[in-house]
Amino acid sequence: MGAKKPITPQEEAKNSISPIHFTLGLITIGVSLYYIVSRALPYIDPKLSPREEKKLQKRLREIDDSEQYALIAIEDGWYTCLHSGRAFCYLKEGEVWKYGVTSKGEFGRYSTVFLAKNRVAYFVQFKGSFSECLKREQIQLFNYPYSPENLARPLPERLPRPPYNSILR
Repeated sequence: MGAKKPITPQEEAKNSISPIHFTLGLITIGVSLYYIVSRALPYIDPKLSPREEKKLQKRLREIDDSEQYALIAIEDGWYTCLHSGRAFCYLKEGEVWKYGVTSKGEFGRYSTVFLAKNRVAYFVQFKGSFSECLKREQIQLFNYPYSPENLARPLPERLPRPPYNSILR
């Protein structure tokens, strides 16, 4: 029974594992376990749930079946105008209040309350893919300043676009 010899700091450092080596060892063990487990499990092909698949198909159909429409004044009167410097614009029955595009159809885009409150009717001008409808809308918007209804207005009352199209995008 003798006394134990004290361990020097150099001997203690020799016998211990450095944090870097310990971390590398854990990573190696983790990767090995992942590889073994992933090989043992059957491959499962990730798929959309039936609900997600149905939503995707609906959205793809909507993109293919879109509408370019016009909201038309149903009576003579003052209508909301979104152009800077104007709050209202006078429209005659049958004049365009707004051009737009939707993939949702009339009642997916506007409620009957909105149409009645604003005294406008929804008219489909073109049906096609969403991109074709956007092109048609742009053609309508760019040509609006030269439309007969706009040119019939006195010069100071002419509009660069329909009253409810706030910007030309």
